[in-house]
Amino acid sequence: MRLFTPTTKTTTMRAITTKRFLTHHVLSATRFSTTTTRITNHHGSHIRPYSSEKGTPPSPLSSQSQPPSTFNPETYLQTATTTLSLIPPKLIPDTLHPTQSHLLSLGLSSHLPSICLPQGFNAQPPSPNKSIFPWPNQEDDQLPPGYHLIYYPLQTPPHLLFPDGTDADHCPGSPFTRRMWAGGRIDFGKEGSEEQQQQQQFKVDGRKTVCVETLGTPVLQVGNSGKEQDQKVYVDVWRRYIAFPPEATSREVERVVADVIKDSSSSTTPTTHNKERKEAVISELRRLVFLRERPDDGNERSEPFPSPNPNPNHPQQKLEPVPAPAPAPARIIRVPHQPDFSFKMTPDATLLFQFSALTFNAHAIHLDPLYAREVEGYKERLVHGPLTLVIMLRGVEGFLRVAGTSVDTTTTTTAAAADSSVGTARVSEVIKERLFVPRGEETADRKKRKRWEVASIEYKNLRPLFVGEEMKVCVRLLPNREKKSSDKAGLGLSLGARSERVDVWIEAPDGGLAVKGTVGIEWR
Repeated sequence: MRLFTPTTKTTTMRAITTKRFLTHHVLSATRFSTTTTRITNHHGSHIRPYSSEKGTPPSPLSSQSQPPSTFNPETYLQTATTTLSLIPPKLIPDTLHPTQSHLLSLGLSSHLPSICLPQGFNAQPPSPNKSIFPWPNQEDDQLPPGYHLIYYPLQTPPHLLFPDGTDADHCPGSPFTRRMWAGGRIDFGKEGSEEQQQQQQFKVDGRKTVCVETLGTPVLQVGNSGKEQDQKVYVDVWRRYIAFPPEATSREVERVVADVIKDSSSSTTPTTHNKERKEAVISELRRLVFLRERPDDGNERSEPFPSPNPNPNHPQQKLEPVPAPAPAPARIIRVPHQPDFSFKMTPDATLLFQFSALTFNAHAIHLDPLYAREVEGYKERLVHGPLTLVIMLRGVEGFLRVAGTSVDTTTTTTAAAADSSVGTARVSEVIKERLFVPRGEETADRKKRKRWEVASIEYKNLRPLFVGEEMKVCVRLLPNREKKSSDKAGLGLSLGARSERVDVWIEAPDGGLAVKGTVGIEWR
């Protein structure tokens, strides 16, 4: 099944010329057999290039002389489901080195309040009196929530990427090839005894980790207008991240990965953790949406057929790019609640480039302003969906630190007031009581200290955010559904069962809701 129509011409806004196309083909064997413990990794094995040396691909202009076939949603979904089901689980091993995490924090340090940055982060270069390697922080080298997004990239060779820089691993097939990040969910599992938790943590200390990725069944959304151009296809990507203790052997790693693949293949919603195993698991659902190809993709002429003797110097035969139609205006949704904690930031081109590099993401919609305008129809480059996810999680972490400080005011906390980039931080007595930190925990040993941690997040991208435009990150503690207790001492006796829910969202410059999420936090 052809995934996109090849083009043999260059455009004035981006050189996307290619002489190949990609196809999914039937696999004769899976990448991982349940009868063996040997791990294999065949990224991109379900796609193959079409080389011009082996023949000339069909011309996009010659196909225009054929009457267009009628799109059948039922037939397409059946074909797409079969295609994606033939893709076996992907194994993406990675070693958690601290450099990537430090570079992400370094890129965010120019945009986020200091209270939202990971503990122990230092953006200053090392002085002669200090170690030349200031990271990782040996006392707290835990991988921050959401930072796993810059590890485990899809390892697709550049010559197998689509012309827009995206990979074909999750694409359901033509005509739905324009990928966007719609939302998802992440569960940060943490079970077992304290000793097991210390061994199972995702620490940036060079330990071995593996990501197991499986695909869900595609879903076609017709849209309210009923037009074909408004149709979308959603594809769920399930990822499970497994961290192993430093003393784990290769045989143990392979056995655990085999069990995880077996569990993932037998369930559409993999569990986040198994108490009987010795590994920690982060379970993630990435919901991708694929839009239809533009009607003028691969064709920049106004006439359907080329002239018999094209002369590029003739004024009537000069090729002009056809700008993509602008997307429909975004519906403005107002949030009816005031945040307990908020700050404003403006993502710039440097931040987008750095995040693209860290995630090995070559999507031109984040890098090329002309491509974003002329091909996709947007006014500017789009901020990454995973980047906004990381920013929201950093906002929640900042709120938890502000709420955990000993402050008597109900307007702006001392920690937030010292940082001019923080908009508001209203920590009332009710919030302080619910997020009460027992006396002595702040000075306890870091390895044994308990604290409020992000346990899960479910989020949805509602409208695009653009580079160079200010956005507002907001956090609000949700009302407690359970019976409140006014005894802080009594609250400290049941710390193991403490959990809360937090709303986090990002507002566009016009005040409309762009991204929304709900975070579960636990005392552990």
